[in-house]
Parts: sequence; C-alpha cells; structure tokens
Amino acid sequence: MQPNRSWIMKIARSTSSLFKSQDNYYVLITGITDGELERRLEDDEACCVCYTILLTAVSMECAHSICASCAAWLPINRCPLCRTDFDNVEVDEETRQRVGEVPAKCSPCGFRGTVREVLQHKKADCTGQTVYCRREGCPDTLERRLLAQHEEVCGYKKVTCLCSYRTLKKDLDRHRETDCATHPVPCPVPGCGRQLERAKVAIHVTQECQYTVICCHVPGCGFVGRAPDMAGHAANFSAQHAALLTHHNDRWKIRLAEGRLKPSDASLEYGEVRAMTFTIPNIKTNLTDGTTAFTSPSCRGIYNAEWKVSLEKEDRWYIYLCLVSRARPLHLKVVFLLQAPNCGEDHAISLGGTLEVRENRKYGAPVPRAKLEDLSDSRDRLVVKVMMQQVSASINM
Repeated sequence: MQPNRSWIMKIARSTSSLFKSQDNYYVLITGITDGELERRLEDDEACCVCYTILLTAVSMECAHSICASCAAWLPINRCPLCRTDFDNVEVDEETRQRVGEVPAKCSPCGFRGTVREVLQHKKADCTGQTVYCRREGCPDTLERRLLAQHEEVCGYKKVTCLCSYRTLKKDLDRHRETDCATHPVPCPVPGCGRQLERAKVAIHVTQECQYTVICCHVPGCGFVGRAPDMAGHAANFSAQHAALLTHHNDRWKIRLAEGRLKPSDASLEYGEVRAMTFTIPNIKTNLTDGTTAFTSPSCRGIYNAEWKVSLEKEDRWYIYLCLVSRARPLHLKVVFLLQAPNCGEDHAISLGGTLEVRENRKYGAPVPRAKLEDLSDSRDRLVVKVMMQQVSASINM
C-alpha cells in the first residue's frame, strides 16, 4: 500500500522544532536529548523507530504510537511494531501529556523541571540556548546571551551613512568607497593631494585646484599651464595678447559685416548660480497703512557690487532688483524666491531671458499682493532670496 502522506505531513509540520519567541527571534530547539532526561523512558514513552521521546506522538489505528516525523517518512503505511496497515494517524494527546511530565535537566544551563518546562525554558529564557540573529538576512546562530552583542556588530544591521543613505553595515565601506557624496577622497589632479567630499571634486578640479592644467583664455594664444603660472604668463605676454585680441575682434567685425556670422558660430556659457537674501521689514503693517514702496537694506559682495530689492505699487505690485553700485554692466539670469515661513511653499518669480544689468537701474516683475501678505513671517518680515547666474558668450571662429 502506498502511503497517504498529506495528513501525516500536516501533523509533522505542526510540531516543528523552530519556535518564534515573544522577542521576535527564532529559537532553534533540538528537543530533549537522552542525557537531559532524569530517568529512563518507558517503552511507550519512546518512538519505536528513532527511539527518542514521543514529544510529537501520533497514534496509528492499531493504537501504537510513533513520532510524527517518523510517521511521515515510513515507506508504507504499516505499523513498525505489529505490521498492521493503517490509513491515517491521529495526534496522541495522552502520550504527549504523559512524556511532558518526565523530569529533565537543561544541558546548557542546568535548569531542572519537567520535559515540558525545560522545553519552554529553552524557548524563552535559557541564556545558553541557540537562537537565530534577528537581523533580516543574517544566517548566524549563537547562544542567546551573546545575541545583543552580536546584533550590534552584525553585518546585516541597518545603518545610515553621513550622506543619509541607508544600507547594511556589511555594505557601508563599499558604499563609502564608490558612491558616498560626502566621503573624503583625494583630488585626482597630480600634485594637489587635497582631501574633499566626493560631490565637490568636479567643482574643485574645474574651478579651484591650483594644479589643474588650463589653457590661456586669449583666442589664438595656445599657452597651457597651471593656474599659478597664468599670472606670470599674462604679465610677460601682455603685448602679444593685445595683438591677438585685436586680430580676433577684427575677424569678428569682418564676418559680421559680410553677413557670414551664423547663430551656430556663437555659444552661451553659464556661470555658477549665486544667491543673496534680502529682508523687507514691517510688510503687513505698512501694506495696511497704504504704503506703496518698500526698500530692503543693501547687500554687497556678489559680483563685486552693491544690490537692493524693492517693492513698488504702480497699476499693481512689482518686485525689483536694483544694481546700486558697479562700474561695468552684467549679463544675468535672475529669479526671485519669496521664502515661506515655517517651511511652507516658496513663491518663485523669474525674470525671463538674459538681462543686461546696469548701475542705478531696476529690473522686476509683477507680484500678487496676497503673496506679500501670505509669505510674511511671524515678525512681519518678507524674506526674498535672489538667485543670479552670469551669462557670457563666445564666438567660434
């Protein structure tokens, strides 16, 4: 007779020796060994196949009992003792209860009690019991008393890098060496040796590093050297540079006059975005009082110039950027950012296109009055950040 295993396997799985504790870790319990029993087992307390205690006893139709795992793997459905065929097995609760009262001793720690009490002790309390690490993915097993110490150094512990990236402890070093934007790395330019954050390397190499090899900016010069060499080169070759610039300018004028200058001959170059913050005080109070013009305190430093921001009411309210003091004009792209208090949503106003910004002139755009009131902070101030990007053009001759 071929064995019908579905019911037997269901019982065997229900008596698995892998338990999950209340502390959310898995306890590997191998059962009770012969050495842990405090007395010899009676014949009906041990499995007739594997000779271990019948903790998972199931009874066959002949009333003999074996453990559930042995019943699941019998080659045929036949009692090993009396050779009587059977169709199904049932949980032998009476035997399970009886063997649970056999006196036993926990081998890892010496705890004494019944078999049932020792098993529960191993499951919940025994400091010498083997348990699995609670970190997801970690295959390690260890004694319960070592669990907390292990989990602090476990490679599967979730950690946060200084750049806010979340990863596993075992992968943190690889992340730092290959991806982390804040991890210090050496400048790749030979001779520099400066340590800086990985995210800042590109800007450092192209804009700051004194060891980066650059070309002279004068068209037609062709000199190549490091940044410290450029000052001496400019001083020693000033006459040649003047001649080259004159020649370049003449070629541009000739091509323009002859109609040979095409849009593709020119290209725009954009500088670094720079920002200034202006504060206009008493904004709500003055709006309520009917004030029609506001001016912020001036700000110096960016592009070696002095700047102000103003609000003026004409047919409607306008916000202006004013270049107070600078000898030469600038070509800029400008965005106003009216900053919201309490981390709210800022209001952006872009001055379209590239502006030629000159001294004592103002450049602005409309702004709704409601925004001026809504975006004022608790101290009745309007905070305006102005972001500017310098634009230049080059001719490809």
